[in-house]
Amino acid sequence: MRKLIIWFFAFVVVVASLPVSAQGLSTLAEIRKVTDSAMEKVGRGDIEAGLKTFRHLTIIPAAEFDAMLGQLPMQVPGMSSRFGASIGYEFIKEDKVGESLARFTYINKFERHATRWYFYCYKGKSGWVVNTFRFDDKLHELF
Repeated sequence: MRKLIIWFFAFVVVVASLPVSAQGLSTLAEIRKVTDSAMEKVGRGDIEAGLKTFRHLTIIPAAEFDAMLGQLPMQVPGMSSRFGASIGYEFIKEDKVGESLARFTYINKFERHATRWYFYCYKGKSGWVVNTFRFDDKLHELF
């Protein structure tokens, strides 16, 4: 039984690490429109809808993405009580490294604070995809 459990966990690790085939967009401008749309929803206070906007363009495995969405109902109330209501977003900058890597930086504006959002984009064989993203409240690191 113990070997079966170990084998099962090894199988789960292998399956979770298989490459995900996200169909990309042909230009960086197109992917920027998607991240703008996502941040517009985030800025209205609907983080879940914002994340779902670019889900089809990410390489993050579906189970991992779903788990992240499942944690939002626990995190959002804490942000709201600490920072106030979401009052919009602002595009900060675009950084490119070579021809295949880009990062879009935004802030989600609240009544009393802001969070910074990064979208890391990669241009591979299938076009531009959102390789990863993150957000936090470390605004001082923007300077």
